[in-house]
This record gives sequence, structure tokens and C-alpha cells, in this order.
Amino acid sequence: MTNEAEVYFALYGSDLDPDEVTRMVGVEPTSVLHRADPRPKDSTWMVSSGKIVNDLIDVYDISAALVARLAPFSLEIASAKRHFEAEAVLEVVLWITIDESISTPAIGFDSEVLSFLVAVGATIDIDTYRNVP
Repeated sequence: MTNEAEVYFALYGSDLDPDEVTRMVGVEPTSVLHRADPRPKDSTWMVSSGKIVNDLIDVYDISAALVARLAPFSLEIASAKRHFEAEAVLEVVLWITIDESISTPAIGFDSEVLSFLVAVGATIDIDTYRNVP
């Protein structure tokens, strides 16, 4: 077993229209969810790093690369967030191997990532799971 990671940025909310967010922001999302009854309760617009499988996982690098794609659109993202009264999150999902010979992920965020998150009014959430055979 090895480590796995995905980092994504998402806007979500009960009144969010993912297709309109795409038009407003000018960035094609990796995926969208439309609100449905009973699940999901919120619609979501998401841009993801994709799943990374490697012994060495560096959240600094993964989040910096994702934000480099989104930062030029920070004003549009913040506007869409306000327009739809949505929430914004940088989500880090880690599956950490129990193999002690493999390094645990490096988790942190550089100043450009933090500046982007402040500019768009986003939070950070980190989910960790054991990657067991």
C-alpha cells in the first residue's frame, strides 16, 4: 500500500447553480453536483487535483498547483460565492498507508495558497483515512 491524496477547491450551497458558476468564473470544473432530494442537499462546483497515488505526498505542492490554476479568477470566484451565498472550501483528502517504511504526507500551505483562500473567503478542511489492504 502507498499514500493517496486529492486536493480540491469547491463552492457549495443550497441555491448554487454550478452551470452559472462556470459561466461567471470562466473555469471548467472537474465535477459538479446538482442539489437533489434527499441527497445531495447542496449543489457543488469543484476543481480537483485528481487522485494522486505515490509514496511521497506533498500537500504544499499539490495545493499550490491547484491554486495557481484558480488564482487568476479569484475575483470571479469571490463574486460567485457572494451571488449564491455559497460556502468555499479547499479540501484535502488523504489516504495514509499503515506501512511504516513509507513517509507520511507533508501537510501545509504556502503563502500564495493562504492569500487565495482569504481573497475568496474559503476555509480549509482535511480528511484523513487509513489506507489498509
